Order: sequence, then structure tokens, then C-alpha cells
Amino acid sequence: MSQKKQVLFINYSLHSGGIEKSLVTLLSLFDFTRYDVDLQLFANEGLFLERVPPQVNLLPPLFPAEYKLNIRKALFALVKSGHPLVAVCRLLVTFAGKTPGGMGDRLARMWKIEKHFVHPARKEYDAVVAFMEGQPIYYAVTKVQAKRKIGFIHGDYNAMGLSQDFDRPYVKQLDALCTVSEGCKMALEDNFPEFREKFHVVYNILSAQFLRKMAEAPVDFGDRYSGSRVLSIARLSVQKGLDLALPAVASLREKGLEFRWYIIGVGPEEAALQEQARSLGIEQDVCFLGEQANPYPFLRACDVYLQPSRFEGKSIAVDEAMVLCKPILLTDFSTAADQVTSGENGLIVPMTPEGIAEGLEKLLTDGELRQRFHDALEAEDYTNENEIEKVYSLIGSE
Repeated sequence: MSQKKQVLFINYSLHSGGIEKSLVTLLSLFDFTRYDVDLQLFANEGLFLERVPPQVNLLPPLFPAEYKLNIRKALFALVKSGHPLVAVCRLLVTFAGKTPGGMGDRLARMWKIEKHFVHPARKEYDAVVAFMEGQPIYYAVTKVQAKRKIGFIHGDYNAMGLSQDFDRPYVKQLDALCTVSEGCKMALEDNFPEFREKFHVVYNILSAQFLRKMAEAPVDFGDRYSGSRVLSIARLSVQKGLDLALPAVASLREKGLEFRWYIIGVGPEEAALQEQARSLGIEQDVCFLGEQANPYPFLRACDVYLQPSRFEGKSIAVDEAMVLCKPILLTDFSTAADQVTSGENGLIVPMTPEGIAEGLEKLLTDGELRQRFHDALEAEDYTNENEIEKVYSLIGSE
């Protein structure tokens, strides 16, 4: 009997985002008779930690829990817990993160510091899979000894603001770089044409049977509202464009359209979004539901799914809404048409409050249109668990 392959997966954490959900889904389907799997996180935290299969060996985090505290509390707590050098790292990273520049510039500056404070992998692997752009890829390339090095970038490289010049030597050292849609693959090819042979599309894995079973659980929106419900599942960040949709909701409410918008997720823009809702006078019409371990009953019970993002790779939440046959409204981010055919199984509208308002009004007031989209989605089978075979192929199963 051949020896099991040793595989290391790397990610920031397991909070309730689409990338994290995709990772735990992939791990839950892994063939542990052929592979021994370690999981290295920068922080061992998040709603999806409990969904990591017991066969996966969760390694100690690269940074202690105190590292994630705000800077004043973090410095004291790190020194007190015996991590003075990590406290220095935290201080320097804070300054680096506040320096002007795009996301790629910030990630590069932070890694130039962090690489001196994180320990290398404790053993050699047959393959390492960095499941996210930025630090996971940088760590895999420079701190892990492995025969195969595989990276993932889940978004549109052009829209994400990453640093092409900084990333190029890391891409060069990867054996494969995966992304989640054809549009995202094209963006990688635009930025790194010399490495196009390394780029692969691995779609987010979905199990329609699993989603529908999870969706059967009881649901509590926390209110007694019985009218139309719009739902979004998103990290509360600038990328997700929720700030664009709030004025759309306000304008529709001024016109007398009755509905409520429910948002599942947490993130850095939560306070700003809540204040924006208050300033628009719609705090009763927009409900922030926080993290939900099982969002699918909420998805089942909504009338319209809204994703007003500024950019996406291939949104897992949109895929899940399609599985549950929900009428979908997307803004026209670069990869929207990779998922929805506008007018056939959903709507794609301009990335403006006015565009979102027009699309929402159309979906909320036209029951026949909603039914047509539902029927089109119901006719498709979105299960694609065989995507894991692409990962096995890249890892090497011989």
C-alpha cells in the first residue's frame, strides 16, 4: 500500500466568509485514506472552526490570539503572555497598515515585517495549498518546504488592488495558481502572461442536497414582519457594496414599497453601515443579523437575494441562492455574468443606488418574473463535488 501524501492547507482564519466556507467544504470532502492533512491558520478563530473535519490536524496558529486585539490591548497582552517579539511585530504592522496605498501595497508592507516573526513549517510536505491571496501565499512560498506549491486567488486580480510587482516572484515560485471563474483566470493572465500555464479554474464546491437539508431548519428573523424580505449574505466591507444599496432601499421606501432588507455577516464597515441606515431614516427597514452558523433557512425564507458588490471572484453566496432557486439581483461587477444570465435567471443592474433601486423594484413587484427566475434555476443542477478531483490532480496522487 502506497504511503499517504502529506498536505498542508494555509488560510488566515475560519471566519464566516465565502473563502472560509469554501475551504471547510473542500476539507469535508477530502479523501483521508490517501492524504494526511494539516491546516495552518494565522489565527485559530472563526465560526467555521467547528466544521473542520476531525481527520484534519489543526496546527497551533502562527500568531497568538492576543495579536488580533486593538493595538493598545494587544501590546500589553502579548508582553504579559510571553510574546514580546510578537508585540514588536504587531506595532510595526500597525504602522505599515496605516501607510497610504492600495490593498496590495499594505499586504506587501505587512509581510515584509511579519516574515521575520513567523516560524517556518515544522515538517516537509508533498504539497502545500495556500487558500487565499496575500500572506497565505507568501508564507507557503517562503516558509514551507513542499514538493508542490499551490496558491488560490478567489477574486478578480484587477479589481482587488493587489501588487503585481510584489506578487510576481511569488507567482513564479508556485507550481499552480487556482482561481474560481473564467473571468478571474483571464485577469491573472492579463497581469502575469508569462505564467499562464500555471493558472487553473477550480469552482467553489457545492452540494445541493446538503444545502437543501440545512435550509429546512427553523428560521427566526428576530421580528414579526410578514411582508417581502430581501437578503444579503456578505462580509461588511467596502468590497460588498452594501453602502450603495442603502440609498436604494431608502428611495423605494419613500415610494411606498413595503419590504425589509436583512444582512447576514460581520466586518469592519458594520458601524458605518448602521449609521448610514440611521441617517437615511431606514433603520427599521434594514436588519443586521450578524454571523449565522446556518444561513440557509434565512435564504430559503427570503423573496429576493441581493448582492450589490463592487467586485467578486465567484460569489459562493450567489451560488447558494441559485441552488435554493431564489431570484437574484447583482450589480454589474466584472464577473457577475459568470454566474447569472440577466433576464433569464436573475438581474444584473448598474453599480449605482439608482440601478439597484430599479432592479429591486422590478423583482419585488413582479411575481411572474420572480417565478420565471425560480423555474429557470430549478431546472439546473449546481452540485459539483467532482471539482475536488482538480485539487487532487494538482497535489499529485501518485
